[in-house]
Amino acid sequence: MMTGCAPDKPHTCAKPLTAPLLVNRILPGGHGLLRLKVGKPLAARVQPGHFAQIVCDDNLTLPRPFSIMDVDCEEGTVEILYRIVGAGTGIMSGWQGGEEVRCLLPLGRTFTMPDLRVNVLLIAGGVGLAPVHFLARRLAERGQGAVLVWGIETEAPLRTIDARLDAFPLDVPFVEAPRALARLDALGVSSRLASLAPVSGRFQGYVTALAERYLAGISDGERSRTVVYACGPTPMLKAVHGLAVRFGLRGEVSLEERMACGFGVCAACVAPVRGMGEETWHYRKICTEGPVFEIADVAWEKY
Repeated sequence: MMTGCAPDKPHTCAKPLTAPLLVNRILPGGHGLLRLKVGKPLAARVQPGHFAQIVCDDNLTLPRPFSIMDVDCEEGTVEILYRIVGAGTGIMSGWQGGEEVRCLLPLGRTFTMPDLRVNVLLIAGGVGLAPVHFLARRLAERGQGAVLVWGIETEAPLRTIDARLDAFPLDVPFVEAPRALARLDALGVSSRLASLAPVSGRFQGYVTALAERYLAGISDGERSRTVVYACGPTPMLKAVHGLAVRFGLRGEVSLEERMACGFGVCAACVAPVRGMGEETWHYRKICTEGPVFEIADVAWEKY
């Protein structure tokens, strides 16, 4: 069963609000992290996979969608990780604590929480880290371990365990590779980084190649119990689907797409998705019927 909003109308729990901005921290690699005060009742409804629509400026026609990276139910806050890449995020990067941010949240379908007996592999690309990082934290809270691999070409916006780590040689077994994110390591979530450029402490290559190395290195029994969750650019997600087919994995992906309204009215964000067991596909609205879909249901050949 999906957590968060009701599966039939996933956007109905969303609330438009003006949220006080507590923190806007500019991070390495051209990233930023917002912490917004949304109140305890609303924060309690936020689950891994939800996203928010944020109004960046009155002079910009449309709000921008951002995956929610974390929530603090006691403080009534949510965190948004963003990369500074255009006009909207450029404006956001200049916001100061104490300003008010107009937003709509939580939106979308969320990840399905896995059975406690399964082995969990999380795959992220770029700011696609946000929802899988959130999921990793929730899994850790209930005592379930996970492995997270993250592909990123910029300087990592989150603190790594040791920036002086040696390069990640191609012949090093996954379990002996440098651990990455301190924030998750403290919770018992094992993480590794990948990039195409040679960077100290990272696997050199696609993040899906790093995930493949992990899968090839575990036992047949562990692989049969592995569930994968992923978020990142579409080419990466297509490669994740290829891994799922090759290794016989089940799982879910959170699709990234430009959006307008965020709640299903404009039908600007659609993806080709098959119904359960169906050969034919139909366009589904990512904002309300997603952004999370079963990995096997997306018609990847149509991308």
